[in-house]
Amino acid sequence: MTQNLEKQLFFSIITVTLNNLEGLRRTHESLCAQTSQNFEWIVVEGNSADDTAAFMQSTTAQWSSEPDNGNYDAMNKGITRASGQYLLILNAGDTLATQ
Repeated sequence: MTQNLEKQLFFSIITVTLNNLEGLRRTHESLCAQTSQNFEWIVVEGNSADDTAAFMQSTTAQWSSEPDNGNYDAMNKGITRASGQYLLILNAGDTLATQ
């Protein structure tokens, strides 16, 4: 029963960012430190001028790099790509508590 419940608790974590590589790395470290990895990480970055795209290639996240019309447009792009039962939006620099 616990195993089935674990599979049902699937999250899509959506991160939007623009020129905030340092914050994005903090968010990534936070997600890697979670005891449960039952989530997908979707990053929508607005065609940053820093090394965000190079960093994203070293992760397992689904990501895109393209201009958008602001934070809410980027969030909506992430929501469209999400496949989880629950959505969580973490901006670049936001972190989750570890257990």
